[in-house]
Amino acid sequence: MSKFESSPVVREFNKQCAKYRKLCTHILVGVSGGPDSMALLYLLHRAGIKTTAVHCNYGLRGKASDNDQQLVEEMCGMWGFDCISLRLNFEEDGSGNFQNWARKRRYEIFRDLQGELNTAAVATAHHSDDQVETIIQKLLRGAGMSSWKGMVSFDGWIFRPLLEVSKQEIMQFVQEFKIPYRIDGTNEESTYARNFLRHSWFPELERLFPGWHDNLLRIPDRAMEFEAMTDHILSGLSEHPERMNRSGFLSLNETIRPVILHRFVERSGAGFPPSVSFLEASNNLEILQTGKRLQLSVDLSIMRDRNFFHLVSEKRADAEPFTLALEAAENGREVHGFRVAVESFTGYDDPAVLYLDSEKIEFPITLRPWQGGDQFTPLGMSGTQLVSDHLTNRKVSSPGKADTLVIESFDGNVCAVIFPHNSAEGRIGTISDSVRCGPETKHVLTIRKKD
Repeated sequence: MSKFESSPVVREFNKQCAKYRKLCTHILVGVSGGPDSMALLYLLHRAGIKTTAVHCNYGLRGKASDNDQQLVEEMCGMWGFDCISLRLNFEEDGSGNFQNWARKRRYEIFRDLQGELNTAAVATAHHSDDQVETIIQKLLRGAGMSSWKGMVSFDGWIFRPLLEVSKQEIMQFVQEFKIPYRIDGTNEESTYARNFLRHSWFPELERLFPGWHDNLLRIPDRAMEFEAMTDHILSGLSEHPERMNRSGFLSLNETIRPVILHRFVERSGAGFPPSVSFLEASNNLEILQTGKRLQLSVDLSIMRDRNFFHLVSEKRADAEPFTLALEAAENGREVHGFRVAVESFTGYDDPAVLYLDSEKIEFPITLRPWQGGDQFTPLGMSGTQLVSDHLTNRKVSSPGKADTLVIESFDGNVCAVIFPHNSAEGRIGTISDSVRCGPETKHVLTIRKKD
């Protein structure tokens, strides 16, 4: 066996390609120019698999971003691959959190190109370290146990042939076989969640809990067992993805009901983390009258129809996300029935207005409908709370929940929750404790109802 064939990276790649050999007729592969994706590109080259590479240049690092693109294009030319490079501009086309926007656009492009080129799959260079980070983020964000399974090698669309390979093994591979790659300097900064885990948490975990990495990778097996169990129970209650037998559901132990309700919603494609709202929803379903609805999220409710519960989508067309890049002393903007402005702070002179310290907000901000899974730290609290739970605690009605908006800063943090119909307490919203005003506050972002 040659040195190349004996590499753990090559062995895992060949194993996955043999398992999913029908995918390896023509593959679309995302290539950033980093060591992971360049290793995958080289493996596809050595395997002789027909490949089309896609590179997205966001232009964030100026000349360095252009050099990434140049490397990908040059190596594709050398290895006989077609390469499609696209330049994307967040300032012109984006809104909200950059990383969320970039990922969404990247996968939209993959979808479009896969359909256009009729490729069997889209390959990405996710590895086991990515899997660990994914699982930890799901745990910390309160995702249900069934989602702890993380990523899979092939999910019907995305092919991840290196998912069982570690980052260290990939780095050894590219160095040993002199595969060119570039390093994105921003990945060395602990600015975002994944980088915080990599550079702050993981070194300490390795010191304190040797072997934690491998132990965590066993969680997906337990999650798959849990999912199989819940699916087995749900199969006896639901013959349709959006309909569930009422009497069968109510016959379950009250402890199990929220879990089954969550899986029922998750299988419909509208999954979001279980919460206090789910516990209350599962209890309230027992007294829900025929024809009545119970709001589960901003765009999803459950309706009783005699002896069945139906999921009902309630997408709103009149509240599309609206991005604002406000500067101090601007007159403000009117959107979705509110006036949002940055003003000099002279004190809390109007109880009907929300005041946020503008220096603590990363602009631009986005005013959008809340989504399942949104969370923030309400003013005066020390921990985070799901927006869904906050609305329940504030006794916001079901119609009011459907119309609730949030202000999201550029870094993805929810700065405020806004109730268009007011809460039962007469409040128009709640700000995050992270943007509260203090003695040093000079300018505030104000939110008030339009006259």
